[in-house]
This record gives sequence, C-alpha cells and structure tokens, in this order.
Amino acid sequence: MFEDIAMTRCIAHQIAAALLIGTLALPASAQQAPPPPAAKVKVEMASLRQMAPVLQVPGSVMSRQDADVAAEVSGRVTWVAEAGTKLAAGEALARVDDRLLRLELRQYEAQIKSLQSQLAFQERELERQRQLAERGTATIVKLEEANSRRDVLAQDLIRAQASRDRTALEIERTVVKAPFAGQVAERMLEVGEFSAPGVKVARLVAVDQIEVRAQAPVSIARHLSEGISVSLDIEGQPTQGKVTRIIGIGEAQSRTFQVRVALPRGEANWIVGSAVKVGLPSATAEQVVAVHRDALVLRGDGTWLFRVNAQNKAERVAVKTGTSIGDWVQVTGDIRDGDRTIVRGAERLREGQEVELDPKVS
Repeated sequence: MFEDIAMTRCIAHQIAAALLIGTLALPASAQQAPPPPAAKVKVEMASLRQMAPVLQVPGSVMSRQDADVAAEVSGRVTWVAEAGTKLAAGEALARVDDRLLRLELRQYEAQIKSLQSQLAFQERELERQRQLAERGTATIVKLEEANSRRDVLAQDLIRAQASRDRTALEIERTVVKAPFAGQVAERMLEVGEFSAPGVKVARLVAVDQIEVRAQAPVSIARHLSEGISVSLDIEGQPTQGKVTRIIGIGEAQSRTFQVRVALPRGEANWIVGSAVKVGLPSATAEQVVAVHRDALVLRGDGTWLFRVNAQNKAERVAVKTGTSIGDWVQVTGDIRDGDRTIVRGAERLREGQEVELDPKVS
C-alpha cells in the first residue's frame, strides 16, 4: 500500500516538472499580454500666442440704455405697463387722464371758428370802407379803425390757434411713450396716483443692449486699449469680450477707472446686474506657448498633458501653467509650437499607447 502511494506522488512530481519546463520553453511574446487597441483622440496644436498676466477685477452686466421715464403733464394716472412688459420704441408705457384737456381743446376749436368768422366779416368791412374812402364818402379814420379791428382779430386767431396746438400736444403727452425698445423694470406710479411734469412713472431697461462695466486700478491703465480682447467669467461660464470704452477719469478715493466691455454675439441673454469676473492685462504681452485648456490634466502630483508623437503614440508631459485667455493657457515645459496635444480621449491613456486621431470625439 505504501509503495502505491509513493508511486503516485512520483508521477505527480514528474507531470508538474514537465509542465514547468514547457512553460519556460514558450517564447516571451506568448507570455506577454497583447497591447491595448489604439485609442481614438482629438487633438489641438500648441501655438505661440501673445499673452500677458491677467488681473481679475469685479464687474457687472449693465444696459447701455437704462432710464427712469417721467411724465410730462399733470393728471391722474389711468394705466401703467406691468413690470416685465417688453415695449418697442414709441409704444405706450403709461397713460394720464386727458378728459379735461380734451374739453379745453374743444373750447379752443370753437373759439377759433368764431374768430375766423369775425375776421372774415372784418375783411369785408375793411374792403367796403376802402371803397367808400376812394369815393370820398367815408373818412380815413373809419378806414383805419376797420383796419385796426381786422389786425386785432387776426392776432386773436393766432393766439387761439397756438393755445389749441399746445393743448393738443399736452393731450399727446398724456400717453407716456417708451423712448427706446426695452423692458419695464419697475413701476414708480400706480393707477390712481397723481402725476406732474418730471415725476418718474417707470424704469425702462434695454435688455438687448448690454455690456460689462468694471472698475480697474489706475496702475494697469497703460496696458489697456480699446479693441483688445479680455476674458469674462459669469457663474463659471467663461467667454471673451472686447474693450469698447476706457473712461480715462480715475476716482480719487478708489484709484480706479471704468472699463466697458462688449459681449460677443449670442451672449445677450445675460441678466442685467449679474456679477462678472473680468480678466484685464496687468503687464506687457509676451509671446508664449499656449495649449487648449482641455488638454490639461490636473492631479495631486501636478499638471500634465498628453502629446502625440510622430509614431502616433501618447507621451505624457509635465507642465506648469501661467496666463490664460479664453480657452488658451500658457504652459512651460517640454512643449513646442505645433505639438499635437490631446484634448479629448486622454482619460484612460497610458504612456506610449498608440492613438488614432478621430475628429468625431467630443
């Protein structure tokens, strides 16, 4: 029995040894795992760009047209547009009771007709006195009296017409009109309240004509000029705008001056009053190597990116970041102008992995 057990153990050892020898005899390529498939990626070229250090200053979205519209006539307010109402230029913003003015207009119109009738009669009387004077049957005094009465009536008619026109203008002004296209932000008078010339009725804001206004320190004034692009950030949404106005008058207490920035097309839906971070150049621009911000990978051990080499393989490159303008960030490290940096598809890449350029990757 013991001999059988010993024989079985001997056979098992021989089989294990044979398997080990067979494994060692396999080529190295058969023992290694197959390489991973080529990863589909999207690239952006690193490029030389003029960039300068940026100072972030607070700004606000403002409308270029923002007015407290006032009444021009006295009277009881009968209607005011609701807050939020959008109006075209010339549309009614509020109305004032015009009934007394219309009665006054009718009175002047009746007076004008009466004066026109009297003036027509006096014209005929003057002509009759002139004919009598030519025949010697009327005195020069009567002729001059008729002429004077005609002139007085003519002046009375002019005054009545002016009063009528003034009343008609006041009636027209009982409709407070929007001076520009905009949205009613606030009602300052309610129906039933009494208005007077100069009393504010409502606030109107042109919400489609907006810009960013920021207060910049006077120390960076020499680095700013109209037309340059600057970075904007509102609630984490980055974009770019152009400086349209530099109000070169500083405030003595804050040592700041106002900079106005136009928003790009398609950004007009920003809310007036929103807070904005404005990135303004604080030094002279220099030519630097910049990459798209999507190429950067930020980890605890530093910042790096993947570059595609001539063999279409991924190379991991450590970089340090600097100034940023829009989607482009200055980098220092082993990156040169024209290098292909991976902006999509780098999440699972390994050093040396083969890649395939795919513009559809997003």
